[in-house]
Amino acid sequence: MNIKDYVDKIESIELEELKDKTLADVIAKFHVKNILRLYITKNKKPIFVLTPKEIVNIFLNNQQNLNAYEFFKDKEYLECFDTDINIIDAYYKLRSENKDFMPVCENGELIGEIDFNTFSLKITYFVIKDELTGVYNKKYFDVLIEEYNNFNKPMGIIFLEIKDLPIFEGLYGVDMSNKIIKTFADVISNSVRKIDFVFRWDNQFRVVIFNNLEVTAKVFDRIQNRLQNTEIEGIKAPFVMCMTHIPQINNDILMAIEECEEKLIERH
Repeated sequence: MNIKDYVDKIESIELEELKDKTLADVIAKFHVKNILRLYITKNKKPIFVLTPKEIVNIFLNNQQNLNAYEFFKDKEYLECFDTDINIIDAYYKLRSENKDFMPVCENGELIGEIDFNTFSLKITYFVIKDELTGVYNKKYFDVLIEEYNNFNKPMGIIFLEIKDLPIFEGLYGVDMSNKIIKTFADVISNSVRKIDFVFRWDNQFRVVIFNNLEVTAKVFDRIQNRLQNTEIEGIKAPFVMCMTHIPQINNDILMAIEECEEKLIERH
């Protein structure tokens, strides 16, 4: 996945527009826009970034009355990310080189920037979320299970598997199977509280509820009833469900998960 969808908007001004401007005029634009950075471009490619730190340096060196065009014209082009760079590669470059931001160019023209702090948050979302449905993914489920002993809370886990999904895909195409998965994700997500966790991988969903067995059972019934009455383009996709609870059903979380996985297989 490339970085184009993660680019933040920026403010920029072309070098040719600065021929009759002073650095003070450019700084004034910076403050009027109330921005963190102002890019100076030449032929739409960045050659300088005006930041609060640079503004301080300009005033300390008494340069505010210099002609802006003359000040910037000999600056070299800045290093840019191209939009086809992978998001992981971009993240590691920023982190390894301790960069707070990097301009992004497409076909040689500045289109925005990657800010490390906001980009890190977006990367986190990408790592723990299922791209198709927006619910959490298996990686995050595994992390949650590994850390369970630190929570010291009762945990209910609901297991659900959509049956015959390859058959639907073979008959109606991948778009239909994706629609079924997304519909299941929506129904399940709308059947739990915002503080509960919904996970998906392949044709399986798991719901984690930090509450007692009674509450887990109620959520189980709610999901089951809603899905049994859900049609996707006239089709009711079959599914199987089971649940477990720690510690009210099983004291060992890994054993509880294994037993539920076996139950799903038995109910096919």
